[in-house]
Amino acid sequence: TLASGEVISCGQLVNASGPRAARTAQLAGIDVPVEPRKRFSWVFSAQNPLDQDLPLTIDPSGVHVRENGGGTYQCGGHAAVDPAVDPDDFAMDHSLYESHVWPILATRIPQFEAIKVISEWAGHYAMNTLDHNAITGPHPEAGNFIFLNGFSGHGLQQSPAMGRGTAEWLTYGEYRSLDLTPFHYDRVVQDRPILEKAVI
Repeated sequence: TLASGEVISCGQLVNASGPRAARTAQLAGIDVPVEPRKRFSWVFSAQNPLDQDLPLTIDPSGVHVRENGGGTYQCGGHAAVDPAVDPDDFAMDHSLYESHVWPILATRIPQFEAIKVISEWAGHYAMNTLDHNAITGPHPEAGNFIFLNGFSGHGLQQSPAMGRGTAEWLTYGEYRSLDLTPFHYDRVVQDRPILEKAVI
């Protein structure tokens, strides 16, 4: 419903609004357990770069690092207290790097004792608070409201499969190559989580 009072309808709607998923669903009177959670990233150079490749390396604390190319590395993490935030909140927590991330990096990889931050930013995970996995498919009652939400940080890894499955659902009303029904919204209503434990 527009400010003018005009109502615009559609045949199908895909909620792919990332950390704003709950706000978008609420416009249709639907609750979805997705919250914006802040994540921080830093790109740095090392005074003594490693003499071998560094694949994604994850500390049990959730601090992670990988080779970025050109003699640089990218690391990330989040605060121990991890509340939902406003989806417009992109303020950096500069103390997090010095008090938490850098000490963990330097302990795990001693050559990272002498590093220099080149760039940094804050972003959001669209965190599915039920089970940290994607919510897909149609709403059980409003069948033309399609979910593609709550990837909890692994959306880039899953996006080709989820995109293909959603395109098939929109086109044919069924999945033809990938069965995504275990990730459908009805598991939220029925409280049937598919727990993902490897979330950083």
